[in-house]
Amino acid sequence: MTIGRRIIRLDETTSTNDEAKRHAKNGEAEGLVVVAKRQTEGRGRLGREWVSPQGGLYVSVLLRPDLDPKQLTAFTVYSAVPVARAIESITGLKTELKWPNDIQVDGRKVAGLLVEGTGQQGKVDFVVLGIGINVNIESKELGVDGATSLGEVLGREIDQDDLFAAVLLELKSYNEQLMKGKYPEDEYVARSSVLGHQIEAKVGRETFRGKALYLAPDGALVIKSDEGLVLRLSWVNDTSIRVTDPTESNDYPTKD
Repeated sequence: MTIGRRIIRLDETTSTNDEAKRHAKNGEAEGLVVVAKRQTEGRGRLGREWVSPQGGLYVSVLLRPDLDPKQLTAFTVYSAVPVARAIESITGLKTELKWPNDIQVDGRKVAGLLVEGTGQQGKVDFVVLGIGINVNIESKELGVDGATSLGEVLGREIDQDDLFAAVLLELKSYNEQLMKGKYPEDEYVARSSVLGHQIEAKVGRETFRGKALYLAPDGALVIKSDEGLVLRLSWVNDTSIRVTDPTESNDYPTKD
């Protein structure tokens, strides 16, 4: 299977994820890529709006991986690695990964991922991996605290076609490793802006505070709460976190 075997390019759509899911439900084979210049109803986790003006890269990839639904947390979390690699290869910037699926530069968000899919009887039918990258957008257009764009950080425009090609190349490599049951755990840990830090996590209506210890094999974030309890955060689409000690070093214990 080749990611990008068919590419649908749109000037505008409600959401590239919605477009990819529509094709998936109609029997489209995996490898389809939908890319748009602008989204009118872009969204992130927790039902939040993803502001998607011209100048961003909005991509959704249809996959039909041989996965149990229980593996979707790991799939979601580690999918940030190939996107980070692509950004680094084109811009030379150092990226950081904020669990579960944000990509940052200098502590500010430049990209995010949203994974949606369906499955039954212990098997995933399809997965749509949605990627939004702030490429050549001014922060004032984003209107989101703590967000910026690659172009704004570098002070110059980024070639979006080059970045798009790099994303597809890295996703192809990631998917090939995924089919062998391998996740880029070490690369994720090396880029993490969360592990080893004090964090505040909101899961639904619950709030937890503690130290982020490590990632479990299924991609869950393991923390030790201020009360001394060890907790696993695995509901990625219902969880948001913030680091409360960003200036401290992220030396952290391993899961061993």
